[in-house]
Amino acid sequence: MNKIQFFKAQLKQIRNSLLIQRERLAVAESVTAGLLQFACAQMESAMDVYGGGMTAYTLDEKIRLLDVDAEEAQKCDCVSPLIAEQMAVRIATLFHTEWGIATTGYATIVPESKGKLYAFFSIAYHERIVHTEKVELEANTKAEEAQRIYVIRALRAFYLALKNQSRSEIISV
Repeated sequence: MNKIQFFKAQLKQIRNSLLIQRERLAVAESVTAGLLQFACAQMESAMDVYGGGMTAYTLDEKIRLLDVDAEEAQKCDCVSPLIAEQMAVRIATLFHTEWGIATTGYATIVPESKGKLYAFFSIAYHERIVHTEKVELEANTKAEEAQRIYVIRALRAFYLALKNQSRSEIISV
């Protein structure tokens, strides 16, 4: 199975899980610059499961639009697990969805990244963080490839979170 087939199969699984649970997703992005939103919009009948998203690239926009903690944002250049978590919770609230996914990090080496290439993504469910992860890449990874990897890793984790939530609901019934 090639990368595109895998990607489409994963999106179909996500869509089906969201439909079964009658839930929706919203996305807040920085490092992935809209690629995660694009992926979500590729799902069949996306509007049934995808509320929308936002790309907030600068510190000021993340503070103003996504209500991240200003002190934390300035301290870490808006790249930390806490910032990703705040973004995930806020985007779900803004779009009135059960699920929120957020990405923040570096797709290229910049002085603030201290020579490293990494990102955080976080997944929120009903305003509660269910998963946060750091993805580290080789410093020579091209920006487009870094963004693609971050999106794939976030979607994989999201699908697992969906499956876990579905199991939890079955057990609690």
